Amino acid sequence: MKPFKILLTITALSFFITTTAQETITNESVVQMVELGFDDYMIMDKINTSDVKFDASIAALGDLKKAGVSSEVISLIMEKSKQNTKSKTGIYFVNEDGEDKLIQPAVFSGNNSNRVAQVLVSGLINSKEKARLPNTVSNNVIRTTQPEFTFKFNPATTEVDNLQTNQGSQAGLLNWWFRVASNPNEFVLVKLKVREKQNLREVITGKSNWLSSNEGIDPKLSIRFDIEEIEGNVFKVTPTTLEPGEYCFIYQGQVPQGRQNQSVFDFSIQ
Repeated sequence: MKPFKILLTITALSFFITTTAQETITNESVVQMVELGFDDYMIMDKINTSDVKFDASIAALGDLKKAGVSSEVISLIMEKSKQNTKSKTGIYFVNEDGEDKLIQPAVFSGNNSNRVAQVLVSGLINSKEKARLPNTVSNNVIRTTQPEFTFKFNPATTEVDNLQTNQGSQAGLLNWWFRVASNPNEFVLVKLKVREKQNLREVITGKSNWLSSNEGIDPKLSIRFDIEEIEGNVFKVTPTTLEPGEYCFIYQGQVPQGRQNQSVFDFSIQ
């Protein structure tokens, strides 16, 4: 056997050993198989027998086409991507092991207000409503200042109706935010203030004085993020560079009847 063919065979074997261990096929994996000379049948068989994590955005599909991936394989990638959108709704980030981790909602442990001080000075200062989370550090640790998040929604009308009329329904128990909302614009990203002595994190959720009252997050405190639609009801969310600290996404849309918006999706940048 010629040296080049031996090298190609060794490379192919190494690829299959690696992908078997990882159990996940990505856009990059497909391009690598094309570059190694695998035919469409082999590539499609590998996709159909493996876990996959595909980016089916227009830009990503264009990159696949430029890399020589056939239309048949690209069609399969798009189909598999649609199947991925049916997985559990919520907000995901990539952990240190390269795996998608779901951010579980964290429940506020209590609220704090300085209304007493406002009364003492005849309403000349703002009364601030503060929601608090226990502990000074989130369980969701991200070790990059430029994180990317994936938002997965499933806005089904029948499920929204169930939320409003049947508090005991299964739909009402599972991440209702992502069945009521349809895109990340209904959330805001804010930085939490850490209170070391009290072992908690807090955020201002409203202000009031003798003239007016404002509920919700002050727009000045919200952190900008870019949104890219991936496929179906799946979006990639990329905030501006975040300095180390504690953060959370907070739902700011309409809350269904019978539900309370007492939770946030918190994470730590380290």
